[in-house]
Amino acid sequence: MRQIGREVFKMTSRAVFTVRGIDCATCALAIDKHVRKVKGVKDVRAAVMLDKVFIDYDESETSATEVTRAIDRAGCASYLTRKEETRSGFP
Repeated sequence: MRQIGREVFKMTSRAVFTVRGIDCATCALAIDKHVRKVKGVKDVRAAVMLDKVFIDYDESETSATEVTRAIDRAGCASYLTRKEETRSGFP
């Protein structure tokens, strides 16, 4: 959480992972299933045609490294491509 003036905002991170081996909807579902089990993950979106997975998570509860491990458990190799911090609203 971050305080800006009197308002307190919960901060989340949006990460983009490049994933090797994500070539069908079944692969995307497997990644979704494994990543959603990670505490702090808020949203998972896979773009099979781009070999990308977009994940929103609470950085106070998990890390990009933990998300990478979850993708690996789904049977796909991945690496972090981009990460940005976003404001998710009021607590």
